[in-house]
Amino acid sequence: MGKDEGGAAMERGTELAGCIVMIPALDPGPDLAAYAAALLARGPEALVVVDDGSGPGSREVFAALEAMDRCTVLRHPVNRGKGRAMKTAFAYILNQSAWTGCAVVTADADGQHDAADVCAVGRAAREEGGKLVLGVRNLRLPSVPARSKVGNRLSSWAFHSLYGVRLEDTQTGLRGVPWELLSWCGEIKGERFEYEMNMLIRAARERRELREVTIQVIYFDNNRGTHLRAVRDSWRVFLVLASGLGWYAVSSVLSAVTDVLAFWLCSAVVFRSLTPLYCYWWSTLTARALSSSLNYTLNRRYVFGARPRGRTLLRYYILWGSQLLCSYLLLLALERLLPGIYPTVNKALGDIILALCSYQIQLRWVFREDGRP
Repeated sequence: MGKDEGGAAMERGTELAGCIVMIPALDPGPDLAAYAAALLARGPEALVVVDDGSGPGSREVFAALEAMDRCTVLRHPVNRGKGRAMKTAFAYILNQSAWTGCAVVTADADGQHDAADVCAVGRAAREEGGKLVLGVRNLRLPSVPARSKVGNRLSSWAFHSLYGVRLEDTQTGLRGVPWELLSWCGEIKGERFEYEMNMLIRAARERRELREVTIQVIYFDNNRGTHLRAVRDSWRVFLVLASGLGWYAVSSVLSAVTDVLAFWLCSAVVFRSLTPLYCYWWSTLTARALSSSLNYTLNRRYVFGARPRGRTLLRYYILWGSQLLCSYLLLLALERLLPGIYPTVNKALGDIILALCSYQIQLRWVFREDGRP
């Protein structure tokens, strides 16, 4: 070996210094052993592989892994899911005092993450400290299977719409977790493929910074090696993604019930003697005033996780005033378009439309923190 080649080899041997590589594995193919050896050659502190209830056909693969220096195999007696496998590894790594301070890189067992990309993500995780690092693929390439391309683009669009964070690849399994975030990752809910989406959702809710590192797109045999169950697991991930509207829906329903009941009481009793124009106006104003404080408190605390600030309150009531006017105008419009329907029903229909628009305005303006991407 020449001088230049020897220097390159030495450099490659330290690329993953200060990193632990973690691989969850279910019935892996024989290539996993070669992949593990290639990663170990890059100089990580250790390689931790989780056997997530694999069958007898994978015994030789795991035996080969256990024979490797600096490689640890953890086992689940039965399949418990990718999320649980990752949390098992995180807990094990946290209990090893010799690894304190190391960054953890999560890679898939099917070899779709090139060793050089694992190194790039590991390096970024060491450098960034408290940031979660994502290895993102260019999913617009012709070589990407259609189901992966469509699914990823839809989930990226939905994630941006619901959480205000634009990510190129929400389903990447190649991630860098700095030591500071290992305990945080262990607390995240989810046992299977939805766990990785939950990680991104929690990061977005808590306004944790994310760093994206471009990686190669590698698929073998149209991605047939994946253990993702197309319908069941995709539906599970979709439900997790859509849960971003959960607290907002609860907050909106509670506020809407308060608002509609107050409107009914005012329009049917308190302001009944006034002309419809003034009756609806004062009823709408009173109902909005009573429900707004409840809605603001619930949204700030449980939906968007914002800190109590004067400017947030000011922005909220600017939006509140705009919604008040729009609610009144929509009520008048629906009264003309849908004659014969109770005003309370028309008001509820208009407020549903306004609630969908309000979510985006609150996400992107009212409760947005300075410096948030």
